[in-house]
Amino acid sequence: VSEMQDAKRYREKWDEEKQKYTVIPDSPEVVRVIEAAKMQSDRIYTQGLEKQKAEGYKMVHDTPLYNQCRESAKIASDYNYKTALKEAKEKQYKNVHESPLYLQNKLSAQLSSGPLYIKDYEKDKV
Repeated sequence: VSEMQDAKRYREKWDEEKQKYTVIPDSPEVVRVIEAAKMQSDRIYTQGLEKQKAEGYKMVHDTPLYNQCRESAKIASDYNYKTALKEAKEKQYKNVHESPLYLQNKLSAQLSSGPLYIKDYEKDKV
């Protein structure tokens, strides 16, 4: 009989104690810890990895930093293009006979000319 009374008191005490405690609120820290505990499981981690592989990486193109970098690159490209264009205009030759390419070709033609080569050879021979 005393054992039954002890069991009855134990259950009554347990029911009273059970009512005193409350559930932990879902604060951001608690949610983060729960998610971290789930991610420690290899099965769930690999499922998430496979899902991410299937979707692929998608870059968000409209972030302020991305837009700023894109505009900076465009400005730099325009600047480089305009400076190169300006230099090309400055180096533009009015006469074809002044261009470095023409002068180089003329010199190579002179060097490969047979009579001039023989003439220089005879001069150096003496």
